[in-house]
Amino acid sequence: MLHELLEMYQEGAITGYQVMVDCLHKLDPDEPDLVLGLLPDEILEEMLAYARRYDPHRPRSVPPVPPAEDQVRAAERWIHEHRLKGSRPVNR
Repeated sequence: MLHELLEMYQEGAITGYQVMVDCLHKLDPDEPDLVLGLLPDEILEEMLAYARRYDPHRPRSVPPVPPAEDQVRAAERWIHEHRLKGSRPVNR
């Protein structure tokens, strides 16, 4: 399913934001590498920006269910640990 999302994104059928939210919903906080390790840098950058402004206590006026806080925080930690240390393999 993740490969299909990325293919749709590369074809312009969905936005990077949609890929990011869908991936956060799929993310297992105990194994974030399974999802995040496949994502291109631009999606990880969008995810990190989302994590910075994420507030699980803020009321929402739109129907989409936001990802769980543990999913967002696990993604944020993974990106900082792998991307900022330069140990993340390039996915091209």
